[in-house]
Amino acid sequence: MHRRAGQLLADIRPNVQPRQPSPIVTPIKNNDSKGFIRRPRKLPPSELAAAAKLTDKLVRVAAGTKFTPKRPWKHTQTLRGDEMRLLDMVKPKPPMTETQAVFANDVEDAGLGVGPEDASSGSNIEVGTLVEIRKGSIYAHGIVLGHSYVNGRMWHLSLISTGELVQHVESDVYIEVPRMTDRDLALRAGIGITPVDRTETNARVEILKYLREAEKEINKAFMVIGRKNAMLYPHVRAKNPDEWASVSLSEAAKLVCDYRPESWSTLVATHKYIMGRPIEFVPHMQSQRLALTYDVRPENHVVKLQRVVDMVRKRSPELEAFIAKARGLILTAREKATESWDEPPSRVVVKDITFSPDDRTILDVLHLALRRTRNTSVDPFSGVVTSIIKRIGLHAHKMVDDVCLRQFLIEMGEMAPWEDIVTQRKELNLDLTPVEESQHVKDQDALVKRSLSLLRSSRAKAKQPLGPEDFYDRDPVEHLRHDFGSLPVYVIDDVNAEELDDGLSVEPVLHEPGSAWIHVHIADPTAVLPPTHAISEAARRMSSSAYFIHRTWPMLPPSLTHDRLSLCSHSRKGEPEPVLTFSFKLDAEGNIVDYDVKAGLIRNAKRVDYDSVDRLLGNGGVQFGYPFEAPQTPGVSHVPVLETKDVENMRLIDNLTRRFRQRSRQTLNPFVFSAPTATLVAAAKPIHGAPTTPAWNGSYYRGFPDLTYQVYSQKTMERGSRLFVAECMKTASRVASRWFTAKGVPMLRRSARPPITLEDNGDIERLVARMDEDGFVDHTEFLQTKLHIPSVEYVLQPGIHWSMGIPEGEGYVRVTSPLRRYNDLVAHWQIKDALLRPKASTRLFTPGWLTTYATEVLAYEKLWKHSDQSHRMQWTLMYIKRFLDHPNPSSDRIDPLQSLSAYITEPSRMRDLLTNQFSCYIPSLGLPATIITPRTTDIPVGQYVNVKVKEIQVGLKALFVLELCGGA
Repeated sequence: MHRRAGQLLADIRPNVQPRQPSPIVTPIKNNDSKGFIRRPRKLPPSELAAAAKLTDKLVRVAAGTKFTPKRPWKHTQTLRGDEMRLLDMVKPKPPMTETQAVFANDVEDAGLGVGPEDASSGSNIEVGTLVEIRKGSIYAHGIVLGHSYVNGRMWHLSLISTGELVQHVESDVYIEVPRMTDRDLALRAGIGITPVDRTETNARVEILKYLREAEKEINKAFMVIGRKNAMLYPHVRAKNPDEWASVSLSEAAKLVCDYRPESWSTLVATHKYIMGRPIEFVPHMQSQRLALTYDVRPENHVVKLQRVVDMVRKRSPELEAFIAKARGLILTAREKATESWDEPPSRVVVKDITFSPDDRTILDVLHLALRRTRNTSVDPFSGVVTSIIKRIGLHAHKMVDDVCLRQFLIEMGEMAPWEDIVTQRKELNLDLTPVEESQHVKDQDALVKRSLSLLRSSRAKAKQPLGPEDFYDRDPVEHLRHDFGSLPVYVIDDVNAEELDDGLSVEPVLHEPGSAWIHVHIADPTAVLPPTHAISEAARRMSSSAYFIHRTWPMLPPSLTHDRLSLCSHSRKGEPEPVLTFSFKLDAEGNIVDYDVKAGLIRNAKRVDYDSVDRLLGNGGVQFGYPFEAPQTPGVSHVPVLETKDVENMRLIDNLTRRFRQRSRQTLNPFVFSAPTATLVAAAKPIHGAPTTPAWNGSYYRGFPDLTYQVYSQKTMERGSRLFVAECMKTASRVASRWFTAKGVPMLRRSARPPITLEDNGDIERLVARMDEDGFVDHTEFLQTKLHIPSVEYVLQPGIHWSMGIPEGEGYVRVTSPLRRYNDLVAHWQIKDALLRPKASTRLFTPGWLTTYATEVLAYEKLWKHSDQSHRMQWTLMYIKRFLDHPNPSSDRIDPLQSLSAYITEPSRMRDLLTNQFSCYIPSLGLPATIITPRTTDIPVGQYVNVKVKEIQVGLKALFVLELCGGA
């Protein structure tokens, strides 16, 4: 008897009628054999029903149709029979199976690509690779057959073991084994949903054979791991029970398996083992496939979750007491929120409600449940969250998801209504404590003071190696600095800018009418900060400063930046400013005819804001959109009175950069497409949320921060002073690349190749014909073309940057923001090394180090970019939701939601059996959204439709859901 059937028989035996005496068995002769068979006597009618039920269940067990679907009834193993079954699997199926529909759905955390550098990354998963893909509760192994570029995204097409061809994105791939099948065989299989001829059919059958054998090897390795019965979590968790840890796949394989832990099958089986333990392990958030690293939950998180699970299962008195407190707090919070709607934000502590340790454990687990994770098969928190919130009974009309959980925590006083979820993401590693209370900030300030106090004065000590707390005791290139004397340097930035990186100066060339030198002076933190310093290491881990609506996290300590590194910090003390200057000479036609890079000193820095410069030049400046209120008048900062010569200098810079911009566009003639973007401007920053330490008393929140909704676009921003400052920064980066090339010094260049036509070779020509004088084309026109925009990459060669008009052989090196980008610091250190050791054969940063670092730069850029998009989407939708939910709106308020128009950005996708969904963009609000329509609705990409708000969801991911009003 099958072993599972035997166990099932034992489980259901009580349902059988009382046992009767054993039947009399008579041995009879079997005519077909030399032995005997046993024939029981006929069962009495009273046992027939139970026997039939038992027989049915035993057959189901063996066939795998109910109890063991992953180990079904085995077919007779014959070569021809197996081939016929595989052939049947690749035959045409319904238009889209459940698995295909799940993976064809939206990309996790996908944002609307609206510019040349917003394109999805190119594929680097080879054809013929074995991949494991996961989404929701579905996962499968497959062989990659090819790639396709659809609707601005790169999709991979994989043949899975059921014979289905699944279209999925790169982020769905959790692990890969390259070259599992021959590349030519995979290419012969085609990339259609069904094979189109006998060649493709036969190729897919062969691939399925490879895939079946691979899955057998994985299952064998998984059984070896199971027999060892090793416990991985106790060996890899952090020593501190409140800290996260991480473990690589190779390390985990060695701990759970002694037999060939380095083999591909063991590694995939170990991955399967880890993914089956979501309560202990979390896959890497950004690039699981590349990192092959897993986050290990803190021990206290696991213990607390298990404790709350026990409370829920046993319906413990502690849980009932928490539920009673929660009901009272939630009702109070709702009442206070309504009466204080237009008040400034505040938090009120309810002193007569005290949380017990068990209450605190429950709240901690609910907080942990609101952490963003990959969309894996099992969420260990979902069961307890649903049970607790449903039993409280005040959210009965809502589905318990992350949106409901966020609202619950707000009404419990555990989160502020304006709480920012994105900046709480573990992978960002931001210190959420207010600056005045932050131990991290105090430690940084203390480090700066110690490093300044340790500055060494003797040359003998200067020859000793620098320690992690040692600044340079003297400027390394002091003897090389060019003194620009009294030449005016204009530091132009926003009124509230804190990190002042750059300044501009101009020198007309005598006896060459129309020619002039423009000097881009960049703040020089490397005059003080070596790459070995602890502050430099921390800057590398952060990669860049983080600018969010409610708060800014600087890359370098403000106590160092504001007092010593930022431009104008020395001028305030009457001291010269050390800078790294990138100079270029423009002729009357707008050509760069000469350039130079040097360490410099400036003595006449003048700070002025963009709007003041625009008023002085009379060029209008930037006009923001204010959809929810009347346009605002830009603030005017208190700036020094500029002399007539200063105005003439800035007008000369403006004219020179316009001429150069037009000349550069003639080289590659790139087009730019961008959609309006929404942001919020806070009247006061920072805006803090709930306390970062556990609260032992109940609380509720009143009011909301004062925010202004703005809409802008690249086209509206590239005007006036902002345009010529941006052009000077881009040109300085071009100069840096030329200089590195001329000196033979290795450095990373930011490169972007031109668009690739996928169907019609005339698409690019048509867009070029429709672009305006500044190179902009309408976003809807771009969406109607079939173009692939290659992703940005970092290379050592001076590659093309098509969207900026930079040709092959020139290159683009970021050097203009060393106070807020670590990559720029690396370039500055490399320049200094070349200035000090011009004939050296090796450099401070070698090509090998830079190539490795390039991967790190791209990963961080992607992380911060996606986080910024999610953050702004969350805040803008919070603003709109409060606008809609206002209990007493004024009768004369401006309401842009009454007449919304959106254009379609992607073809429809099936949402459920009755509805489709279209991705769209609302230019008046500067937001992407989703339109829900009946299944029969068909709207072409790029077409405008009238819409109205259906739902706004603000949870781990913010969603703007619309419906049609008035037809397409």
